[in-house]
Amino acid sequence: MPNDSQKLQQLQRVLLLYQLVKTKPEMSSKALQEELGIGKSTYNRDRDFMKKLGVYFEYDKTKKRQDLTKDAFLPIPDLSLDERLAIILALSQLGELQESFLAKHARAAAAKLLAGQEKAFCDICKALLEQNLVHGGHSRQERIVDDLLKATINRRRIRISYCKPSQPIEDYEVEPYQVFVVDGFLYLDGYCVERKEIRCYKVCRIRGVRELGLTFSSLRGYDFARRRTNVFGIYASDLEPEHVKVWFAAEIAPFIREESRHASQKLTENSDGSLFFEVDVAEPEEVLWWALRWGGNFEIIEPQWLREQAIKTIRSMAQRYKKLT
Repeated sequence: MPNDSQKLQQLQRVLLLYQLVKTKPEMSSKALQEELGIGKSTYNRDRDFMKKLGVYFEYDKTKKRQDLTKDAFLPIPDLSLDERLAIILALSQLGELQESFLAKHARAAAAKLLAGQEKAFCDICKALLEQNLVHGGHSRQERIVDDLLKATINRRRIRISYCKPSQPIEDYEVEPYQVFVVDGFLYLDGYCVERKEIRCYKVCRIRGVRELGLTFSSLRGYDFARRRTNVFGIYASDLEPEHVKVWFAAEIAPFIREESRHASQKLTENSDGSLFFEVDVAEPEEVLWWALRWGGNFEIIEPQWLREQAIKTIRSMAQRYKKLT
C-alpha cells in the first residue's frame, strides 16, 4: 500500500503530466516518461489514475502528438450550508493577502461554486468576495506570482532576482517546489542551485523571474508537510528542533492560552496565574520575535543563547528610547 508521501508524489506527477499533455502535446509517451523521471509501468499507473478522474489521452502516431480525447470538469458538489459558508468566509480573508493576484483567482473559483445557488445566499457571499483588498496589487507583482505558479506546476527551473530590505539584489537559480501562504504573505520553497539546498523565499521580495528553458523531475526528497513540522513561524530548516521555554505574565496568559502556535506546544500553569510556554522548533529565534509583541510580559527561560539574545535586544530597545527622552 502506498504511504502518504508516495500518494503526494503521484498527485504531483499526475498534475505535471496533465499540464504537459495540454501544453506540449507533441511529446511522445517516452519523452513524457523521461520528463517525469519515471518508468513505463509508473507512467501507465498514472494514466490509469487519470482515467479514474475522467481524463483520457492517447498518442496519435499519424498526427505525432498526444490527443486529449476527454477532459475532466468537476461538478459543483452537494455542499451543506456550513461547508459553503466555510469556503466563502475563508476566501474572503484573502483580502489580507499581499499578493492580490492569488486572491483574484480564488474569488473566480468561488464565483463558480456559487453558480446556481439560492439568490439570498449568493448576494451575501458576493458582498464578501467583492470587498476591496486591503493591499492593492500591481501588475509587476501579479506577473511574478503568475510566473512562479506556472514554473512550480510545470517544474521549470527559473532565475529570480531577490532583494532583502537594505541589501543589494541577488540572483539565484531555483527549482520551485511549493508556493504557500503564511500571515498574509506568499512564500516559495525551492532548491537553490548556488547554495545546494532547499531555501524559502518571500515572494514580495522577488523583483523578477526568468525561465531558463530547463525542466526538473527530482524533488530531492522534498516533503512540504515534513519540512513544516518543526517550523514555528515561516522559516523551515533541516536543523534538529531545539527546546524553547518562555514565561508569560498572568495578564497576558489568557491570550497565550487562546493561541495554538505549534503542534509541540505545552502550557504549564503557575499558581500566580502566569504560565510557561514550551515548544520544540528548528528556528528558536522566531519564538523570540513572536514573544516580543507582548512587551515586558514575557521572559525567555531557555535555551540560554536565546535568553542572552533577548537581553541584548531589550537593552538595545531601552537604549534607543533613552536617546529619545
